[in-house]
Amino acid sequence: MSEPAPAGALQVPKAAELVAAQLRRQIVMGERAEGELLPPELRLMTELGVSRPTLRQALRILENERLVRIHRGRNGGARVSRPTVDTAGRHLNNLLLFQGATLDDVHTARLLLEPAAVARIAGTVSAEDIAALRVAVADSLAATDAADIRRIGSEFHIKLIELTGNRSLVLFARLISGLLDGAMERHDAERRKQRIPSQASGLIEEHSRIVDLIEAGASREAARHWREHLEAVHRQLRKSINTDLVLDIES
Repeated sequence: MSEPAPAGALQVPKAAELVAAQLRRQIVMGERAEGELLPPELRLMTELGVSRPTLRQALRILENERLVRIHRGRNGGARVSRPTVDTAGRHLNNLLLFQGATLDDVHTARLLLEPAAVARIAGTVSAEDIAALRVAVADSLAATDAADIRRIGSEFHIKLIELTGNRSLVLFARLISGLLDGAMERHDAERRKQRIPSQASGLIEEHSRIVDLIEAGASREAARHWREHLEAVHRQLRKSINTDLVLDIES
């Protein structure tokens, strides 16, 4: 019977974890294409120098991480599934559920991210970028379906972050947007049920104002205006949803 490792001892990764790490790197670095069928077991075992049980355990690790899809049967195998924002969002949502996070927490994260990004891009974006933002505002104002208005508005927020050119911030913005989408959908449904008029047009007009401020290079005013806009959106949300409750599965 082997002795347990002493406290604080360096843990040696298992062979399956090392194999999973090697395949994971190939997938995330683009060496394995989306939908690509990995080589048959025997070939992979030879290439990686591992046993069948080790390889299968490594593939199970990657399957749990949604990086491969395992198809059983005669024509089965492991197909590459590149990481997506939706997948990351589901993992983040589960983690936030475990941590007891609320919609108020998500709102605070948005407040820390978006106004700073807006201040950063003010006066630095091209005329083409400004024109694209104005088209997005016009599309929102022209939309009549609540789901379309919500989707276009959400993408507008993300477009602002994209203009920073920072891919990490864009990912965070999409994750935050995904967490808020479900709540906003329930908010809209509750307002329709209570026959409360939508205030979406007023909030969208604030999108137009932020474009003006960005174009003018008014960074401080842009940050202040966008912070006030986000606070207004959150106040509207609170009218039909208890935002200090822990996020639920549908958030």
